[in-house]
Amino acid sequence: MGDDPEYAAPASKSGFEIAILCALPKEREAVLLLLDDLWDGKGSNRHRYARAKGDHNIYTHGRIGRFHVVIVLLITMGKVPAAGAAAAIRLGYPNISLALIVGICAGVPFPKKRQEIILGDVVISNILIHRDFGRQYSNDFKAKNEAEDVYGRPNQDIRGLLKSLEGHNCREVAEQAAEYLRQLQKKNDTDPKRETGKYKYPGVNKDKLFGDAYEHKHHNPTLDCGCCTQGSICEGSREIECDELGCDDNWLVPRQRLTRHRAQGLFPLPQIHIGRMGSGDSVIRSAQHRNALAVEGVIGIEMEGAGAWDELPSIVIKGVCDYADSHKSKMWQDYAAATAASVAKAVLDEYPGSGRVSGDAHGPQEAMNPLGDSARHQEMQQMPEKDQQYLKDLRTTNPRHDKTHIEQTKGGHYRVKFSLQGMPTSNKFVPRPSDITDIEKSLLPYHRKTQGCNVFVLHGLGGIGKTQLAVNFARHYQAAFSAIFWLDGTSEDSLKQSFAICAKRIPQGQIPENIRSPKTGDKVDLNDIVEHVQEWLAKDDNVDWLLIFDNVDLDHTQGEIPGAYDIRKYYLRSDHGAVLITSRLSKLAQLGESKRIKRADLDLSKKIFEKWYRKELMMDDDAQKLLRLLEGLPLALAQAAAYMEELNLDVASYIRLYEQQWGKLFQNTDSSLLDYGNRSVSTTWTISFNAIETRDKNAGNLLRLWAFLDNREMWHSLLQVARNDQEQWLWPKWLRDIACNDVEFLNIATLLLRYSMIEARESEQSNYTMHPVVHRWISHIQDDAGKKVFLRLAVMLIGFSVPDDTTKNY
Repeated sequence: MGDDPEYAAPASKSGFEIAILCALPKEREAVLLLLDDLWDGKGSNRHRYARAKGDHNIYTHGRIGRFHVVIVLLITMGKVPAAGAAAAIRLGYPNISLALIVGICAGVPFPKKRQEIILGDVVISNILIHRDFGRQYSNDFKAKNEAEDVYGRPNQDIRGLLKSLEGHNCREVAEQAAEYLRQLQKKNDTDPKRETGKYKYPGVNKDKLFGDAYEHKHHNPTLDCGCCTQGSICEGSREIECDELGCDDNWLVPRQRLTRHRAQGLFPLPQIHIGRMGSGDSVIRSAQHRNALAVEGVIGIEMEGAGAWDELPSIVIKGVCDYADSHKSKMWQDYAAATAASVAKAVLDEYPGSGRVSGDAHGPQEAMNPLGDSARHQEMQQMPEKDQQYLKDLRTTNPRHDKTHIEQTKGGHYRVKFSLQGMPTSNKFVPRPSDITDIEKSLLPYHRKTQGCNVFVLHGLGGIGKTQLAVNFARHYQAAFSAIFWLDGTSEDSLKQSFAICAKRIPQGQIPENIRSPKTGDKVDLNDIVEHVQEWLAKDDNVDWLLIFDNVDLDHTQGEIPGAYDIRKYYLRSDHGAVLITSRLSKLAQLGESKRIKRADLDLSKKIFEKWYRKELMMDDDAQKLLRLLEGLPLALAQAAAYMEELNLDVASYIRLYEQQWGKLFQNTDSSLLDYGNRSVSTTWTISFNAIETRDKNAGNLLRLWAFLDNREMWHSLLQVARNDQEQWLWPKWLRDIACNDVEFLNIATLLLRYSMIEARESEQSNYTMHPVVHRWISHIQDDAGKKVFLRLAVMLIGFSVPDDTTKNY
């Protein structure tokens, strides 16, 4: 292998034109068996194509036919890992013209106006539908069904390739794929280190499609678990094969292709089906949901295509291993992975290539540094002595001296006085040196790149401490930047409002005065304010500012989500400066350098807990158990400690409450709440909420009402409309009690602050904010009747607060 000089290993990553993405090791293993050359050998050549720092995907390099290919094993399944891998490929392998997402999928057995699909067939995408993207109606979810509306059409090369696979040529490609499948099976079976027969066709009688209404559960009376006969399905049955469960073959749906081959005593060759592929994050085990997608023309269902589509020119090629019903089985996965890999190789035979890769004579170092060290030395010797000294100084200056000089002299004309306005500061913050160090190395001016805007993304679970890390960085290094602007990224509207606040802080005369400080009555478009602030940031000599976008948690790529936006348009105009982003969206890590904030270790958890507990936590068995239960989530630690400190509870008592609450919470919590991550957070919030409501029923009611108002602001004046004596019949007594009594409102706010359910806004007195996850959680813990009551009150509060045409000075 590799003796033909025409197919020598590329000297650098620029020599690769094809990428193959696999989500599972078994998918990658099947592809590797079809390589014509493997470029990742042993010894010094094993890592010749090094991964970028922070890239955790697994890469294999080789050749398939005429193409050098990079095969990528994702860190896990789903569109987000696929998007991350695709972005890494796009940056690291500049000449990739085609990405194949190869592996296994679920198939629609009877597509509309198409030949039936059986297990082992291969689905190729010509349109990709994001099955999690669309509109949710009261009784139905309607997926948006045009890929060009979501991701854009496949490029011209891919459209041409797909066109070449239609009609008679598709049969020829299928025949060639069948030959590659035989080669794969032979290569596997003749290798003594491999499992013989692993990729063998499982058998016609093992391809079972049950009627849509026939559920996969215990049917054999001797195996009955006690709940499958009561209208529900036990978890244990989901992992057991149909034969063991006693699924009745009388419910099997007959298929013509299988019947024909069964009669002939032959096994069917895999067929290729080109059509709409449904892509999303969830595994479907429901015939009804599968059929709903089939109505939209979907013929295959998978989980990675939606992630890679936006980043690379992509085609999804996947072998059918199940029918997306409750009778899913892993029996067919290896064979389906093999058929997909075989079809992928046959498809590459048809691909003409882009012409991007015409040779790669220089290795990576030569390509990046065409001028050798000797030549650079000679060039330097010819410079004037003064210039030589400047160059030496650039290499030898002390970073600490640079920092001092920057902090003392920088800023000048563009310096903006540091302000905590808008920052959710906390006096109980516990430093996290390792996390701060990564931000320092990326964003501080004396670590800056030679050009471009430095971007660093803090991402992770809500409540993990991203915002407080950003605040601490800004406060600690305020002198290192000429200006620091804190931007509320929770929605596009809040972001624009933050830009308007920033505009007020820009020195007078540097932007139009009607933009910087509009007078009462001036009609100024927020978009104009944003435009002028961005122009100010983009000035060539204004290079040392820092923008902090906090809580950018809405994914604009996932459809019509109110308030979602593309953050890049708010900073990409500038080719300098620094940007720090906090987000729960891991995909934003693609925007620059990044760090996923992990849960605190035992020592840090203890320190966080003690800050709020206000005394030392003795590390006995109970204390260690409690810290393990709270799993290092700063928000959970703070809430638990505040609760214990307020009621003077010991650790053992709190653990008992925690464990008693958990069973009930686990059974009744809506599954969507788990998307926020750590369950111990929800448990802690339940305990705190119950304690608050026990102490003050009005406080619990105010939280329930707040769940239907903006989480970012709550102030007493918002409730003033409930004080109207002429309309008092409209409002419940508890709300009027709060609205008519400033002290009552402040007492409730104090109680909520103690349990960390809300935070005080630093910039405004008697104004409070609630964490968006808490806000969402409170709305979910209410029953339907309660939701209607508090939603109606919220609408009335807002509605009655809007002035009529005769109101002045509003």
